[in-house]
Amino acid sequence: MGLRRLRWSGGLHDAEAEGVGAHVDGSETSHEEKLAGTVPHRLAFGAVFGRSVWLSLAAVAAVAAVACGGAPPNAPTILRPIDEPHAVAIMARVFRQLGLEPVRHRVIKFGANGTDLVLDIAAKERRFGIAYITWQDADKLGDELPKRRDPDAIIVVRGSGEDDDAHVALLFAADYMQDDLSGEQHTATAIAAQNKLELATRDILRRAEHENWP
Repeated sequence: MGLRRLRWSGGLHDAEAEGVGAHVDGSETSHEEKLAGTVPHRLAFGAVFGRSVWLSLAAVAAVAAVACGGAPPNAPTILRPIDEPHAVAIMARVFRQLGLEPVRHRVIKFGANGTDLVLDIAAKERRFGIAYITWQDADKLGDELPKRRDPDAIIVVRGSGEDDDAHVALLFAADYMQDDLSGEQHTATAIAAQNKLELATRDILRRAEHENWP
């Protein structure tokens, strides 16, 4: 069965799932200000893939400035997404706060070709979860991965075949960027990225409840 795309609609093989222990939960302060549906979830893989080009241009500019006798410009700030283990801890904490027991590594069949889609976090004994899509995941899924026409939308997909009742929300790692600096500036960007991920997870789970996902 082919992929069916829903703006808010994603199952799961319980035998493959692993429990998420409470010790993996992050300890960062969270500040819920509004539902994640109003927070931009922009696909930023271009920013990641374009990093090497940007750094190369910056290096050329620096050499040119020195050759002209001027001071070299400041190096560009390097951004990276929240790493997967940390993202799982953040999402697992939200699952528990809303009364759901999180499990890891469920696998569903997905797309027209029945591709395996790994859910990084899912609700125990339920048929929904979240896939945290890194650039490696996007490369592996290829054309099976839906394209976002609305950059503010969170894509929710349904499984295929025996998993056609499964709902999976796709969160793209490149939407949750933080810098590589140290000190207060890094803390501010890290907290912002973590809060954004927490709010997105909370909104997904509220949608699941509102729409009675199995």
